[in-house]
Amino acid sequence: MGSVRNPLLEGFYPDPSICRSGEDYYIVNSTFSYAPGVPVFHSKDLVHWEQIGHVLVREEQLPLKGAGMSQGIYAPCIRYHKGIFYMITTNVSGGGNFYVTAKNPEGPWSDPVYLKDAPGIDPSLYFEGEDCYYIGQRGKTDSKYYGDCEIWIQKLDLSKGELTGEVHVVWDGAIKNAIWAEGPHLYKKGDYYYVLIAEGGTSYEHSICFARSKNIFGPYKACPYNPILTHRHLGHNVKVQNVGHGDIVETPEGLWYIVMLGTRPEEGYAPLGRETFLAELVWENDWPIVNPGEGKLKEIQEVPSAWESEVNALGNRGNIEWGDSLDHRCVFFRFPEKDMYRIEEGGKLALKILSQNIYDELSPAYIGVRVISKDFSIETTMEFTPYSMQEAGLVYLYDEKNYVRFTVTASDTAVNGSKIRIIKTEREKETVLFEEEAAADCYRLKMHVKGLSLACMAEGRILQSTDIRGLTSEVAGGFVGCTMGVYATSNHDVHNGGYARFTKLILT
Repeated sequence: MGSVRNPLLEGFYPDPSICRSGEDYYIVNSTFSYAPGVPVFHSKDLVHWEQIGHVLVREEQLPLKGAGMSQGIYAPCIRYHKGIFYMITTNVSGGGNFYVTAKNPEGPWSDPVYLKDAPGIDPSLYFEGEDCYYIGQRGKTDSKYYGDCEIWIQKLDLSKGELTGEVHVVWDGAIKNAIWAEGPHLYKKGDYYYVLIAEGGTSYEHSICFARSKNIFGPYKACPYNPILTHRHLGHNVKVQNVGHGDIVETPEGLWYIVMLGTRPEEGYAPLGRETFLAELVWENDWPIVNPGEGKLKEIQEVPSAWESEVNALGNRGNIEWGDSLDHRCVFFRFPEKDMYRIEEGGKLALKILSQNIYDELSPAYIGVRVISKDFSIETTMEFTPYSMQEAGLVYLYDEKNYVRFTVTASDTAVNGSKIRIIKTEREKETVLFEEEAAADCYRLKMHVKGLSLACMAEGRILQSTDIRGLTSEVAGGFVGCTMGVYATSNHDVHNGGYARFTKLILT
């Protein structure tokens, strides 16, 4: 047996879904209003993971115009059946529930097939013989309280892209008056069909529950051990919290594992957002048990790998080099405008100075990467001569209403001069933290997150540190984690156009 260190995928990789094709495993995650949408990770041993691309790489697949950061793509599910990969998900900003297909998980993926009469979120697919079944979540028509939901199953005709036949409501959660029964998946093992759901909401009370039936449409009996996994009973000081929203996979050797989301809060705040974790799952009396003897997540998880004493090895951990195609780790806030950036000789990124800001409905000129640890930094050298209202530099981004800008702008006093500014925006309110005249057109800028503090540095000198508790879901609401990246804008001034140029992103 080998071992893997949790979290399996560090940083903002929530709502994991996993499938296997032969000896190959694949994981996908929610991306909300980041683009490209739905990263695809590949592994052969559950230890070493490599991002091989994204599912939704075209705006035709993922319309996000005007979407807030915590809108967009919710809870993708990946499945493999007879040579075809399926990814089904919800775009809460437009179109609702849809699926796409591919023969190769690296892509290309098809245009979306939108499903009519498919209310709710978090859909999943189950295949049996020639039949495909849709399992979804929706609010009850006679709901008695907020979050009063039910799980339903219906046949899906893939040849027509339509739901067909009777709708079967199969479960409404394990706990009396359960809230947010969601994230359903359907499996078959032995004589039983199993429904897995998330329950309790995606915060501290989050959990994973099971039910089973010998008939696919029920009636389903709740597992007497429910919830089969939660950390809500461990107190607010446990290292990993908010555990829930899972999916299970069987290895070629007949072993079972479960992936799920969790957070690693610091003093009650989790700037990294919801991350992907892994645990062992065994079956006793035809019911699932997670990490038998412990019943909670382990920091070091044993896996059936030839690698001994191995920690998780997620590929692509080096610097971001600007090339003909962007590194898979790079993300935009919504899909970018055409020609928003270009790669110039010498490997520099030329980022166009667009009119819009981060808080506008149009996609800003922003290219970011996920913050993947509690001690993480991004550094670049920028060439930029601002004019009028233009600014460019680095941004620490939670969402369109909560972020920190570390930028160079035109001086208010010196002709053709510049100044460095650090501005924190919380709940749309701006606070200028630092302002200093500058006398250059080339700047070495660095942002460094450590715990709940963000330090902004120029030429190796710390200019300002600021608390980032307010830039988390615990304070700002929403469902995302933080990214950091390069940014440029003219702040709606007529003098847009032109470029700010950045060297590679040094990640430490």
